[in-house]
Amino acid sequence: MASSYLVLVNNVLRDMNEVELTSSTFATSRGVQTTVKDYINRSISDILNSELNWPFTHAEGSIDVIAGKSLYSYQSIASTLKYVDYDNMILQPKNFIQNGDFEIAGAASITNWTTVGGSPAASSKFGNTLLLTSAEASQEVNDLIVGRSYTVLTQTSGATLTLEIGTSSGGSQTKSSTLTISSGNEILLTETTFTATATTHYVSFTEAAGAAAFVKLVELSESATSIALKYLSYEEYTERYRERDSRPDVDKFGDPEYVYTTYNNEIGLTPIPDTSNRSLKFDYYVASSALSAATDTSIIPERFEPVINARSKYYTYMFRSDTQTAQFALKEYEDGLKRMRVELLNRKNYMRAV
Repeated sequence: MASSYLVLVNNVLRDMNEVELTSSTFATSRGVQTTVKDYINRSISDILNSELNWPFTHAEGSIDVIAGKSLYSYQSIASTLKYVDYDNMILQPKNFIQNGDFEIAGAASITNWTTVGGSPAASSKFGNTLLLTSAEASQEVNDLIVGRSYTVLTQTSGATLTLEIGTSSGGSQTKSSTLTISSGNEILLTETTFTATATTHYVSFTEAAGAAAFVKLVELSESATSIALKYLSYEEYTERYRERDSRPDVDKFGDPEYVYTTYNNEIGLTPIPDTSNRSLKFDYYVASSALSAATDTSIIPERFEPVINARSKYYTYMFRSDTQTAQFALKEYEDGLKRMRVELLNRKNYMRAV
């Protein structure tokens, strides 16, 4: 676990032979103490900006594509976003289930699921799961298209369950399937396909025999193909497709083939999507918000905190006009960055046929 802002500051103050802070004096720091607080944040920023793709700044992004909308702002992804990886963008069928992996903030949770009968509970068995024992839980799914085919992907274990898909809570007007578990530790993966008869459906799981049944995963998506997008520079998009996308006709709509970025930090799709049944999936990297409270923690892993310390000491020694000692701290910082690159960014090379 990463150290707190207070600990990072005190590590530098101790090395500088200065008075350390406490949780009660942190907010009212003075002189060099406040300077070191500023230098900790500057040092973290220096480390993060030294590479685009530190693994600890990695995140997975998802944007629900909207029919007729071609541009999606960075701010809608994350306020701290600094870099989007355009090389691995893919349009996947949109998942209409909320909290289908039963995990919120790293812990088991059944948020978004409604109790229909019994006492559904969150469990950490088989990973984060929904536990049903003589119980039923349901989720309302909206914005389906009548007549379209949808697939429900489930992963269950423990005991046999009944999956019901209907137009009312707990109803099976559309589809009912028995998810049979032959062994308590068996992991059962099931695909259940149905045709939407209304825009709103309910997905329900029922265990009626008094045994412990676990739902690990639920996904509901339209039976559509995924599309790997090719990247275009904004200049190439402007030259080849911008005129087409500006026309007042239907030819500009369709399944997107390309992704581009604008000068306003927007993700663009062309052709302009003609349906809202897919989600754009991609990797991105974030910057760090400045530490403020004594208990705030950095996103840089604990084992690399000496690099933060060395960079902060460099700034502090330069502030004191101790150039010679600052150079030693700078060398320590640069060596630490090299070690980080070796451990975190070096990749195993291999040959493959092309």
